[in-house]
Amino acid sequence: MVERHSLHLGKKAAKTLYYAVGEQAERIGQPLTHLITINFSMTAVEPQNAAKAFQKLRLSYFNKWATRPCRGGGTAFTPAYAYCFENERDGVAFEIIEPGAPHNVHVHWLAHIPPARLHDFEMRVWGWLDAIGGQVSPAGAIKIDPIFHEKGLRRYVLKGTGQPWAARFGAAYAPQGLIIGRRSGTSINLGRSARLALDRQLGIRRKAA
Repeated sequence: MVERHSLHLGKKAAKTLYYAVGEQAERIGQPLTHLITINFSMTAVEPQNAAKAFQKLRLSYFNKWATRPCRGGGTAFTPAYAYCFENERDGVAFEIIEPGAPHNVHVHWLAHIPPARLHDFEMRVWGWLDAIGGQVSPAGAIKIDPIFHEKGLRRYVLKGTGQPWAARFGAAYAPQGLIIGRRSGTSINLGRSARLALDRQLGIRRKAA
């Protein structure tokens, strides 16, 4: 199966991120509390495999950690997150992914992390990255920051939306390079189907779903 290649976020993907960040997460009572940036250029993961590696980190490690905490590890919670990949550094977008070519493939992962489980997450996420990368990741490969203004951050993660859709979603378009695999996504509860179902329940009608 040939992996998808993309140079920007499409309209559908951008719309899903737009509503997930700053709206749907708040509506279901799971605001996105932390921005986790994982830089795969600092790991042993090849750039063409970064999207698959991150999928494994989410599904095999994070989701299980959230829903099945170890004894004394805190209360279980339903994963809620959104993410977007980029391949850019200092304003330069990398549009080639091949052996030896420079790249800066990284993912911005906005996640709901309950306060009581934050410290444990901060410790474990490094081990998860080491597990999917096959070696100890260097300092700087992961950066975790609290989110203070979710809707403001929405513009940041949408900056790679293709023209002319970027302006429609309140973002200033800036090329974010080539990504192989799924460029963006959300947890099921922040996705389009969940949002539309909640809209119907609340009697909300939108011009464009």
